[in-house]
Amino acid sequence: MTLTRWENRWARAAMGAIFPGSKEQGFADISAMDVAGFLHRVIHAVPFRAALALRLAIWLVALAPLLVLGRPSTISRLALPDREALIARLVASKAYAIRSLVMILKTMAALLYAADAGVRARMRAPSSAKTLVTLKIKPIHAV
Repeated sequence: MTLTRWENRWARAAMGAIFPGSKEQGFADISAMDVAGFLHRVIHAVPFRAALALRLAIWLVALAPLLVLGRPSTISRLALPDREALIARLVASKAYAIRSLVMILKTMAALLYAADAGVRARMRAPSSAKTLVTLKIKPIHAV
């Protein structure tokens, strides 16, 4: 099984919304990485059903703008803020299958992003923050 050019474009757009990068923080944009090559290797390394689920996840986010945002478009034609809003709404869906498929795509994006040498070097760099952040613990009340 091999992804089409459209599927690769949709996957790059979706993963770009998940990991857009931050120039201020020194993190690269995942869209500049080899998304198509990574997905090609993944699809050929995993069992058929897992590859099919990944392909289904790509199709889901690709065609979701029509149903979720009410726009006759694919994810690759949306602006980045709209892509991010779309992914956020899909992850918050009441339907378990939709949330799970989007999480498959997010997981693959995380594997690619964290494998990048520049990103790993930036994650390992010492923080410039001189103070610790105080965490506030909220009490939990059982019903």
